[in-house]
Amino acid sequence: MNVLPLGKKLTIAIDVDGTVADCSKVDFGKADKNPSELMKAKPLKGALQAVKKLYRQGHKIVFYSSRSHGSKTATKKWLKKHGFPFHHVEMEKFVAHVYIDDRAINGCDWKRVMKEMKNPNLPGRLARKMGRI
Repeated sequence: MNVLPLGKKLTIAIDVDGTVADCSKVDFGKADKNPSELMKAKPLKGALQAVKKLYRQGHKIVFYSSRSHGSKTATKKWLKKHGFPFHHVEMEKFVAHVYIDDRAINGCDWKRVMKEMKNPNLPGRLARKMGRI
């Protein structure tokens, strides 16, 4: 069932590559055989502070990635190395209240993300009010 329980705290799904990680130095062709290649990524400006704030506010933070399932351990290691708080990591998209993703039409600007998170009319919040989730 694709529903989330009602409540004030959100489940926030955050993509890794291009959203919190600058992967311009990563050779993804090598990453499947050598997951340590993923450790070359650097945190994007503003991402760590924003994620920490969302976590402190009590939201459930779940990172997700379309990386191979074999890179899950390296992905967790990278997040921990750079201080990103999270509840867990998924290697595919899942049901959440909010998605923060560089591939979304609105892109990923962390200042704008944090401003939008204050919006009482976030799509997930509107859907809850209308009884859809």
